[in-house]
Amino acid sequence: MSTITPSYSLMQGAEWAIDGCLYCYSSVFLLSCGLNNTLIGVLLGIAAGLSFWGQIFFGELLNRRGRRALRGFLLLGAGVLLADNLILLAGIPRGGAVPLFLINCLLLQLFPAFLNSAAMCEIQFGVPVNFGVGRGTGSLGYALCSVIVGRLLLRFGTSAMFCVGAALSAALLVGILWFFASADAYRAQRPGFLPPPLPPEGKTPVRLGFDVSFLRTYRRYTLLLGGCVLLMMGHTYMSNFIYQIVAFKGGNEEATGVASAIAACAEVPVLFLFGRVIGKLRCDQWLKLSCVLLTAKMLLAYFSGNLFLLQSTELLQLGYALFVVSSVYYTGAVIPHRDAISGQAYLNAASTLGVLLSLLTGGILLDCFGVPALLLTGAGALAAGTVILFCSAEPAPPQTC
Repeated sequence: MSTITPSYSLMQGAEWAIDGCLYCYSSVFLLSCGLNNTLIGVLLGIAAGLSFWGQIFFGELLNRRGRRALRGFLLLGAGVLLADNLILLAGIPRGGAVPLFLINCLLLQLFPAFLNSAAMCEIQFGVPVNFGVGRGTGSLGYALCSVIVGRLLLRFGTSAMFCVGAALSAALLVGILWFFASADAYRAQRPGFLPPPLPPEGKTPVRLGFDVSFLRTYRRYTLLLGGCVLLMMGHTYMSNFIYQIVAFKGGNEEATGVASAIAACAEVPVLFLFGRVIGKLRCDQWLKLSCVLLTAKMLLAYFSGNLFLLQSTELLQLGYALFVVSSVYYTGAVIPHRDAISGQAYLNAASTLGVLLSLLTGGILLDCFGVPALLLTGAGALAAGTVILFCSAEPAPPQTC
């Protein structure tokens, strides 16, 4: 039995579980450090902005350096996460704790693009990685961790976040090593297997910042990325400020964990079963359906009158799961292998830019106008993004989805 998908699932599960215990409760930790909502939004926005440029730069760099460099990059990032969590667990003054925590947030936003790239690069060369199962394990890890850490926070304080985060960072390191070793073993068992071609030494310069030639070559895809920015801006108004939204409806840290867990659990069936139903529609059609569901979720959250109804709207998080997996497969279908890592990096960078915009504006909206204004603005951004994506998504070849 192949260990490729289990090892990939460990990678995704560990990374998203870390996200569920750190990024999910970032507001709790930063509020405990004496920061207000506006400053929290600005600081998390800075981390998201650095992550945005990091995805573009490292996407270009790793696209030209190949698979070995991708493996080294992931191992280095996981090692930094482990070290940061251990330092924060040991306890340091606020002046050092906040920057270290923001580094964690930056890395957690960098990782998904390159975990996705690792799977898509192997899939395009025939290695049997089930991306949906791996990403579904990530959502399951996020759900479990957000609930567990929510309860631990009430009992032990914010140190619980870093204790769990350190253990999961170690698991992430193991998963990365296991995945690449499993893929190598799969190739070794097949003498006729063609490995990914190495880029010619010194002939392809690494570009810093936007690769204009990529954006010009794939014009419709570039327009679609603009729609993704608005979609993620609207969607993450809720996920980035879930603690404040739950508190507005009368909940606490535990209720925040429950809401996050419901959302993550709603993702799991879609991600695990997507490989079986993908042929029913084209990737671009799945992508359009996901946009409609995300917009509906935000509108229902705006009109929810109590905590129970708010938590119930999290069931429509299945739309986000559909967006994640269909956008990754769509990118793999319309972007050739030579630009595969760049394509996935630009996709995730667009999402990160949306997160950045939501963070920069969300804190101000909360402090000046309150939760209802935040949710209504999010619904408007989602609707605009949906229109752009409907206009820009091209029919994807069914056999490559």
